[in-house]
Amino acid sequence: MTLEEQILAAVEDYQKSGSIKATAKNMNLSTGTVRKMLLTAGVWSNRTVLDISVLRREHPDWDNAQIAEKLQISLKSVQMYSPYEGLNGRICDSPGVGAQDEEAVDSGECGDHASWILNRDGTLTISGSGPMWDYSGISYGNVLEPKPKWSIRRDGYTVRRLIIEEGITSVGQYAFILLPELGEVTFPSSIEEIRGGAFAGENRVKKIVIPGKVRVISWDTFYSNLWLEEIHIPASVVSLQTFAFHACMSLKRMYFYGNAPRVTHTTFDMCHEGAVTVYHRAKARGFRDSMWNGYGTEVF
Repeated sequence: MTLEEQILAAVEDYQKSGSIKATAKNMNLSTGTVRKMLLTAGVWSNRTVLDISVLRREHPDWDNAQIAEKLQISLKSVQMYSPYEGLNGRICDSPGVGAQDEEAVDSGECGDHASWILNRDGTLTISGSGPMWDYSGISYGNVLEPKPKWSIRRDGYTVRRLIIEEGITSVGQYAFILLPELGEVTFPSSIEEIRGGAFAGENRVKKIVIPGKVRVISWDTFYSNLWLEEIHIPASVVSLQTFAFHACMSLKRMYFYGNAPRVTHTTFDMCHEGAVTVYHRAKARGFRDSMWNGYGTEVF
């Protein structure tokens, strides 16, 4: 078994067991080795960030050492994935601008002409016009960029559904990273760009339909979206960048409505080659008769 096959097997076992110790026992490996494998796949780091954020919400007075002891990980790991030590109380002690709606728990700006509102049922709505701002992830990206307020909450409200309304033209970098309860995404036709890492990390989205004006699926866009099963890619898309679908372990169906886009050798890194079918139009160029980038093809 190659190293990549071992990593894939570790990810699959961890998805089922939910425990590093159990996966280590099942694969006859040390827990440290399993952690390294899951970190390589981008899974353990996502789970660690989530576990830390949950403990910070439940125990805002705990320091990094207490969190490390509770999670049975090193202090260094907590420091690496936890840039908010010393941040006490709720992140949103008062409602943002426009949060007077009785169903709203918070709101604010997310672009020069764009705003957001989060409702009690977990619906996050982005409205306005033009591009969203770029963000940095919880432990990713440019530290000078803001972190998305909807993803680092301590009031118990989590994003479960994302609606981007007509008029928004760009999804910001790392805008919706690490939203583990997110299960549904609705794009408007006005979206022209989805920037790098926009949906990276763990979520529960199973199907994505890319809007018809997008030309590039950027780096890390769906990095480690473990639940993603189906994606529809319009004819406008000409390029799928590095790690765009890294470790999308559940991916089964990709629908292409135009010619085959350019890809890199890491675009589909750590996806299951035998489990994915590529569907394309009969007259589309760039798809071979039976295989494309290691995936079986069918005309639809």
